[in-house]
Amino acid sequence: MSTAERDPTTALAERIGGERIGHGVIYGLVALYLLLVVVAHTTGAVLAWQLSVAAVVLGAILGIRLAVNAVRERRPRQAAIRSALGVVVAVAIVGLLYQTSSPGFGPGSSRVLAIVLAVALVLAYVLVVSDVRQFTAVQWVAVGCFAVLTALYLAHTLAFVPSSTQSRWPVWAAVVMGTSLVVIPRLLPERVFLWFLSGLAAVVVVLGLPTYLVGDYTLWLFDVGRYTASSPSVPGFDPDILTLQSIFPNPNGLGLLSFAGFVAAVVETHRLAVARRPLGASAASVLAVVCGLGLFLSNARAAMLAAAVATAIYGAFAVGGRDAVPIAVGASVLAVVGVLGAMAAGAVGISASGRFELWAASLHAVQDGPLLFGHGSGPASTVIEPYLPGEGAPTPHNSYLTVLVQTGLVGALAYIGLVSGSVAAATLDYSRIDIGMLALAVGWAIHQFFESYTLFDWSVGAVLATVAIGYLLFGERTEPPR
Repeated sequence: MSTAERDPTTALAERIGGERIGHGVIYGLVALYLLLVVVAHTTGAVLAWQLSVAAVVLGAILGIRLAVNAVRERRPRQAAIRSALGVVVAVAIVGLLYQTSSPGFGPGSSRVLAIVLAVALVLAYVLVVSDVRQFTAVQWVAVGCFAVLTALYLAHTLAFVPSSTQSRWPVWAAVVMGTSLVVIPRLLPERVFLWFLSGLAAVVVVLGLPTYLVGDYTLWLFDVGRYTASSPSVPGFDPDILTLQSIFPNPNGLGLLSFAGFVAAVVETHRLAVARRPLGASAASVLAVVCGLGLFLSNARAAMLAAAVATAIYGAFAVGGRDAVPIAVGASVLAVVGVLGAMAAGAVGISASGRFELWAASLHAVQDGPLLFGHGSGPASTVIEPYLPGEGAPTPHNSYLTVLVQTGLVGALAYIGLVSGSVAAATLDYSRIDIGMLALAVGWAIHQFFESYTLFDWSVGAVLATVAIGYLLFGERTEPPR
């Protein structure tokens, strides 16, 4: 049978089958990239510049998909322009990343010119892989905040010699953050991401559980173990066992992954139960139990608080519908502020683990230092050390203060605008936003109040938090009910 004589139904079925295979391949590549993020964080076997190149590959895939869509919509000129720009930007940015694998980068000896070109190239990468014609005002503001952070961190590298890693790391961080913010939310449906997230977290927890029977062990690249300096407990229950860190260097890493996996599994359990799919709901509930166990065993109090806030917001939606979401978000934020105030006043028996002292030292450092543009892209711990008693250089244990110390008021406003602005915009758009992702993003925003990682990084927490915010900003919207 000739092509012209083929049954249209058969042709349509083949096209749908081909699209499913294509989607499966893309989903697999995104999952592989997220696994590389975990490997880079836990073992260092994947270098940051290599992870950045992998991120650009995802961006190239999204760019190709947009070009193909333009061809299907009979816009060949736009497809040709997008393809040409995509090739130029992809080759240029991969070349830049390869240069950063060794000291120095840029086309010549001028470091200022190299930084200007690097900022322009990163922004071009983010815009070329996006359909900027359909950007809303909120999305443009988010890209602007990202541009400010990228420019500030790269400008501060002038204070370091070209041979130092400090002169190059913002390039890697910017590419990874841009990919997490714009690319992954467009490549991977939210529900696929939530399933992968809960599954990954559960696997990491399960890998750590045997340490309570056989002790610490090594599995391939990973050192799986427990943390000997603390024991997990909650009010009224103390099992007298060591804290679990599994494949992570410390328990907080397991805690943040378990928190995200737990929330993702709870969301999917509810969705599948409502859809009357008992098998899927049962599987998701098992993942929720495993992730919840990992969260408890990690003894990560900030992660527990974030999980409680996110679960409460989604629970309000499950009980009261979408109209209850703005109230739940506002009430949760006020509740966290109230708890912090009570902790500072000593009204509740919850330890801040010295965080108030670290936060005060960070604010003193900001007050005494460059107010507008900060102390630079070096470790914030070295900046606040003179303001703390004793020896050692602990981090601020607050993402927002870390950015404030490093990039000043300008960078902090851009960072807070990106995090809080995305949550606020999504809350106002509660009739169309994915409530599960909103709950997760609020949880990440709360979690950053107690930890020093920032979105401008390639750690597990940085990538997952940025992806969640990216879904709020660039993910698909549902039509509001009539």
